[in-house]
Order: sequence, then C-alpha cells, then structure tokens
Amino acid sequence: MNRLIRIAVIAVLFVMQTWMIHSQENDDPYADIPQSRTTDGAFVLGDPAGVKIIEFSDFLCTSCQNYEPVISSFIWDFVASGQAQFEYRFFPVVDPELSKLSASLVECADTLQPGLFWQAHDLMFQMVSSMGFTAQSYLDFAEALQVDAEALSDCASRAGQYSIDAAYGASLGVSRTPSLFVQYGDSELLPIALRLPEHYPAIVNALRPQTSDPVTIRFGDYTGLSTFRRSDGAFVLGDPDAPLTIVAFEDFFCPHCQLYAETVRQFIDAYVRTGKANFEFRLYPLANPQYSTTAAKVAECVAAQDLGQFWDAHDLLFQFAASNNVSDMAGSIAGLLALDAAALNDCLDRSMQFLVDIHVGQMAGVSGTPAIRARDSEGELQVIYVGDQPQARGGLPFDVLAALAEDVSDVTIGAPERSLLNEDFLQDTSLLSATPCAPPCWQNITSGQTSMEEATAIITSIDALEIVQSSSDAFVFRSGDGAPCCQISSQDGKTVGSILLQLAPNMNVGQVIATRGEPKYVFGQPFSEAEANLMLYYPEQDMLLSAVVAGVDGQLEETSPVVAVVYATGEIFAAAFESAPLQAWQGYLSYREYTADDAER
Repeated sequence: MNRLIRIAVIAVLFVMQTWMIHSQENDDPYADIPQSRTTDGAFVLGDPAGVKIIEFSDFLCTSCQNYEPVISSFIWDFVASGQAQFEYRFFPVVDPELSKLSASLVECADTLQPGLFWQAHDLMFQMVSSMGFTAQSYLDFAEALQVDAEALSDCASRAGQYSIDAAYGASLGVSRTPSLFVQYGDSELLPIALRLPEHYPAIVNALRPQTSDPVTIRFGDYTGLSTFRRSDGAFVLGDPDAPLTIVAFEDFFCPHCQLYAETVRQFIDAYVRTGKANFEFRLYPLANPQYSTTAAKVAECVAAQDLGQFWDAHDLLFQFAASNNVSDMAGSIAGLLALDAAALNDCLDRSMQFLVDIHVGQMAGVSGTPAIRARDSEGELQVIYVGDQPQARGGLPFDVLAALAEDVSDVTIGAPERSLLNEDFLQDTSLLSATPCAPPCWQNITSGQTSMEEATAIITSIDALEIVQSSSDAFVFRSGDGAPCCQISSQDGKTVGSILLQLAPNMNVGQVIATRGEPKYVFGQPFSEAEANLMLYYPEQDMLLSAVVAGVDGQLEETSPVVAVVYATGEIFAAAFESAPLQAWQGYLSYREYTADDAER
C-alpha cells in the first residue's frame, strides 16, 4: 500500500507521510515490532525469521542518509510483517569523533529509555541530513527525545557499541558505508551489492534469491523458448544474449494491457523466437484494488514451482481478468497447469516481486499500464524515442518495436525524462476557487473532522476519480486513467488526518498568493538538474504547497507552477516539521537564497 504513494514529489513529503501512516497513539511507530539485541549488543528489529538483513552504517555518511528511506521501506514492507529481521550496526568512518558521538548518542537513548533505539536512529538521520551535526547537537537530540541531556552526554562518553560493531564489520571486509549483508538461518553472512537505483530490489531479492540460469520451456504456447529471471527477479523470455530487451510494465486487470497482449505475442513470434530480442515482464498492479495484486502474486508463485510455466500462467491470468473469472485464481491456475495448489496458496503470502517491479517502474518514470521501456544487452532501463519524442506512456505499436529491433535510425532508446510537471496527475484548481469548500477543506473532506468512511464515499461518488489501493488507515486514488496521484490517510483509522494531492501544473504561485495570501515559511528540496521544489507552508491554513523552480539556481516567480498540496491537522504538521529547516517567507527569492545556511529561521 505504502509503496505507491512513495512516488510523492519530494523527500520531505515522504518523511511526513511515513510519520502519518506509521504513528500510533503512543507516538512510537515501532511499538508493535519486537526489538532485541544480539549477544554482542547489536540492535535487532523484528521477530526471528528465516532471513536477516544486516546494515553497517554511519549517521554522518551522505550515502547512508540517501539510502535511509529505502531501509525504512524495507522495514515496513517486510520486517513489520514478520518476513525478515533487520540488524543495525554502527560503522563510524566519516569523522573520527563526530561519527562515534552520533552512534553513542543513539545507543545511549536506548540505555536511558529502553526501547527508544529505533526512534533515536530515525531522528539522528533526520537531524544530520536537515541540520548537520556538531559536538553540541546532543542538546537538540535529547530535547527531541525528551531525555535528560546531561545524562545522555555522560552515557555517550562511556558507550562503546560502535567499537564492537566496527571490529565485526572489519572482520567481514566492510570498508565503506552503507554495507549490507543477508543471512539465511544460521548460514554465513553474504554481501548484498548496492547500486542506485536498484538498491531496494537488491534488498528485497536477497530475501528470496533467484537463479538467473535459463530453462527451456518444454510444453505450451512457448515451447522451445528460453526463460530466466534477472538478478532482481524480473521474468524474461528469450535468449539471455539477445542484444535488445523490450520491457513491459503491465497489470493483468488493466483493460489496455489485455488488448496489448496481441501486440506482445506478435513481437515474441517475430523477434524473440529469432533471437533478435527478448521480452521482460514486470508486475505493476494498479487497476483493481482487490485483484490486481493477487494476480501478480499468483504469477510469481507459479514460477516458484516451475519457472517454465510462468508464461502460460501469464496468458491465463490475462484471460481470467478479461472474463472476470476471479473467484479462485490460484486454484484455477494450479488445476490447469497441474501444480501443487496448497503450495501455490502458501506462497502467496511470501510473494514480493511486484514490490520490486513497482520500485523499478517508479525509477523509470512509469505512471500507468501498459508502459514500455527497453535496454541494450544488460544496460540500464531506458525510454523508446521516435525521432526526438519519448514514447513513455502506453503500449507501443508493433511497428515501433520492430523498428527498434531492426535498428531503424529514427527509433532509438534514451534516458527517461524526469519531471515534477505531470499532466497525468490530478486536474484540480479548487485551491483558488474554494469550490466546494475552502482550504484546508477539499471536496468537503477536512483533516481532523471528516471520517475515513465519509471520505471514501465522497471520492467514490466523483466520476473522475478512482480509488486504486486502500487499507484500514489510508487509500490512494487517481484521476481518470492517470497515474496514482493522491492519498487520504488517518492516524487512528477513523478520522482523516491528511490529504496529499499531486497536481497537474494548472495553477501558479502568484494565483495562490492572490487568493490565499502569502505563506509563512519556505523550505527547499532538489529534484533534478532541471527542477527543484520550494515548499510553501501556511500553518494558519494547515496547508503545504510544492512549487517548481528551474533547478537549484532557479528563481521563485509568480508563474512558478504549483504541483502538490497537502492538507493536514496542525498536530501532524508540527510533528513532521519538528526539525525541518523552515525559512521565513521573504518574497520571490531564488532557491539558493531560501536554502542558504544563514537564511532567516
């Protein structure tokens, strides 16, 4: 559930959403997850499981800070559900004194208040990345955790877990941070290769390692073809040495994907069977909140029993979805393919390939299904271009795929374009018109007042909107056939706590200020070389806006497009921005002026 909303426009919104979704009445998001320590003192999160991920990290390490949201996703996706354990090891390498101090402060937070380690761990990363770290930072750290600062400092002067962890890491050959290992049962630790953007799939795949050895399909419509799984688990049909791979992100319950299946089959017959290309299928469940993910899990679990039958299952699942034959997909597939039905059902709870594929798709700019990408040999995933026009959405015609396979000069592949300006997001300017209600109310939904039941009914009643995923405390929706753009969530499962809307760029900062007044605070977050965010915070209206400027050298202007808005309760905003570097509004300044260290706080 949470994985789709994490395509939100900036990291600060990720931080805030994580807090909102996982916070509980006692403000400890880890309260329901078992916590323990190893015999040598390392901190462990989660019940004993068949697999454990071990991280060696330094709070002052920039790469560790960048990877922290990925680690957090892993914890909530797999550790909280009991599928894995997570062990954290201090490995201070960045600064000979401050790295050790940051580690010791986190250790001592747990010493002074047992059970506080993981909150302290998260807070330290947040503080260092947003405020930096000095020898006096323990004062802010203690205040935020509500522990005695002098007792914390005194404990830190004697703490030594970092030296135990560092020695252990050195014995494993650790020389940099972050370094991750996987352990299956009591076996020796195995290193996990880390490389952006495949970091999350690398961790997830470590839970269930896959063979990349090709097998020959023995019967069915794909008889004679080779099939294999990539190192991140993706399903591939064809010769591993083929010079081109066409990659399809699809949902069995997506009507457009069902129609596109004929084009895929035509390409397979013409180019995969001849060895000129192979075809890679990525599970991207979006269309049906109830059945899309189940179908994706069934497909993977067929492969777990017999990789050679994956592609027949792939075709059958498209047929089941098109005919609405959904009562027992796992049982039906098992019967038709002569598989062990009990084992197939048992596998469903452990199936996770769709999470990897969603992450890969998000990194490749996939916003809907079907979506086609391509790669040369083992190269990076790229967009197909016809002339200078990227073909980033929808299923591409056979003649375009054929031209790429035949190396026609006008059809090429290139890096995907990343932009915060997305016409597929919500078409909404009600912030300006105050229709049907004024901020922080949206569509008669108000954070802190409207029940989740009422909010669900309101969104369902609007023809232009569609809920694509839901749980007891949040639901994600989209506009028409566009990308999932928006989320409404609750802290208690009863009352709306926050509304997050990612918007098509149909209004600008000047229009907002003319109707809603000037913001009180501003803070920034880079996005790409071409774009950066300036966040405009209206605490009196419980509203946060995201405006796009031209990179970190860009200037905020009246015409700067607004691409996201968050309405939330004052309590949620206060908690989310407790240590955020908020700057006072000073008019239309540049991104650098608003994010300079000496800007007015």
